[in-house]
Amino acid sequence: MKARTLISAPAVVLAVLVIALGSAPPALAAPAHVRGTPVTRVMALVNLNIRSGPGLRYHVVGMLRPGHRATVTGLSDDYNWWRIRCPRGGVCWVSANPNYSKPVAWR
Repeated sequence: MKARTLISAPAVVLAVLVIALGSAPPALAAPAHVRGTPVTRVMALVNLNIRSGPGLRYHVVGMLRPGHRATVTGLSDDYNWWRIRCPRGGVCWVSANPNYSKPVAWR
C-alpha cells in the first residue's frame, strides 16, 4: 500500500503566496491603539514607506512619492504614525515625523 502525503489547505495557500510574491507574505498588522485626529489628509515630503503596521518592524507594502497625499483614518497612541487608507484597500501606516510627512487637510 502506498503512503499518501497530505498537504493542508493553509500550506497550499502559503506556498502559492510565496511563489507569487517571491518571498514570504508580509506580516499582518497587529491591533494598534489608535486615537482620533482632526487631520484628514497627509502629504509625503520624501519617498515615504507605507507599512503594514505602526513601526519599522512592519513590512513595507507600498510607497508615497513626494507630494502624494493619503487619507488619514487615525493616529497611533504615541503620535508617531498616521493610519491611512491603503492604495489597494484596507489600513496601512506612514510615519508622522514632520521631516517625512505633513498634514494638509483637517475636519
